[in-house]
Amino acid sequence: MSKKRGLTCQDRISLLPDHLLCQILSDLPTKIVVKTSVLSKRWKRVWLSVPLADFDVLEFRGYYEFASVVHGFLDIPRETCIHKLKLALNRNQRDQSYLTQWIHNAVMLEVQDLDILSCGWSYLGTELMPLSLYTCETLVSLKLHYVSLPDFDYVSLPRLKIMHLEDNIYPNDALLENLISSCPVLEDLNVSRDLENIVKVLRVCSLSLKSLILVLDGDRYIEDDGWEVVIDAPGLSYLSLRDDQSKSFVLSSLSSPTKVDIDISFDSVRSVLRNVSLKRSVVRNFFTRLSSVRDMTMSGTTLKVLSRSMRHEPLPQFPNMIQFYAVFYNSDLEKLPNFLESCPNLKSLVLELEEFKKNEILILSSSIPKCLRSSLEYVEIHTRISGAEPEMKLVKYFLENSAVLKKFTLQLGCKRMEEDSIIFRELLRFRRCSASCEVVVEV
Repeated sequence: MSKKRGLTCQDRISLLPDHLLCQILSDLPTKIVVKTSVLSKRWKRVWLSVPLADFDVLEFRGYYEFASVVHGFLDIPRETCIHKLKLALNRNQRDQSYLTQWIHNAVMLEVQDLDILSCGWSYLGTELMPLSLYTCETLVSLKLHYVSLPDFDYVSLPRLKIMHLEDNIYPNDALLENLISSCPVLEDLNVSRDLENIVKVLRVCSLSLKSLILVLDGDRYIEDDGWEVVIDAPGLSYLSLRDDQSKSFVLSSLSSPTKVDIDISFDSVRSVLRNVSLKRSVVRNFFTRLSSVRDMTMSGTTLKVLSRSMRHEPLPQFPNMIQFYAVFYNSDLEKLPNFLESCPNLKSLVLELEEFKKNEILILSSSIPKCLRSSLEYVEIHTRISGAEPEMKLVKYFLENSAVLKKFTLQLGCKRMEEDSIIFRELLRFRRCSASCEVVVEV
């Protein structure tokens, strides 16, 4: 009886038309789909018609088996187009000559989503990237990692909306600038710059761009001071910058991004002995351009630079900001009221404490920022506290001065349960300016 059921089930699958079988196979991992080709001649034809594939050289017994399978999948006589193609290759593999033809064939097969991921210690060479990639009219998403891009005379990517370029090599700064500006409907751009092959002046000019992530996160000092970031994207709604190398950030034609995530140092290591007034001007202009932001995340490094640069003048104002996630180093925590004063309509605040010294005295200004009196509703201390005097003083500051606070959340990091009890008792003694405030303690 079980054998009969098995045959019946097999017959039912065989009765399905090819397009439904392709749809089923599209939901399976590519390495499983490839194995179905041994079932019959029909299954071999069916798997080669699947519109998407994710090939990883590490999932094959060797490079030549991998190349054989990919070559068969991208054969030009193929009847169906390719919606999505991901190739994960080993950069240490000497024979990479197939790659140019694979990418070119994918372009000819009207690929929409192309992801080239290279793993190893060397880049995929310039000669491996076909120029047809720059004129693919069907491409919607392009992701390249550790690829050396060739120069071009002409680029046209009329449908490209997503472009992620991570640690690639560009022959010159102009290539990347032209590549970005030649995508008329680009909405999502992610650029990670490699320290060894840096684009020193990174220009992002796009009228359609909505989300921008730029990363240059170096772990060593490099003797060069010509690095700069220029952003001209009036429609930007999300901006994330992580850069400890560039000394200048110019934001032009930027209307009002909804959310920003800033972790930049303005090259503070190299510029510490240079023109202080010039650096102060660069920092002030940068944050003035972000004055309309509603949601900001700021690293401890950036906050310290901003605090020191604006030491003798008022901080930039952020009248529209309603959410603020800030990392404060111990030495900057006393300036917290100044930062809150620059956010008069703040509703939600999350604090992360770094290099916190539990035996230091914390002195907070007696003047109460406007947001504490009228708008701040949610506060969270994201770092675990152990009941040290400066920690409890910070907690007390918010509970006793926040008139409309609805929820205050903190996390305990005590080693013994008795220490938790001491903190609970102290919390109960604090006066609460807001009668409706709920204190949530996570252990």
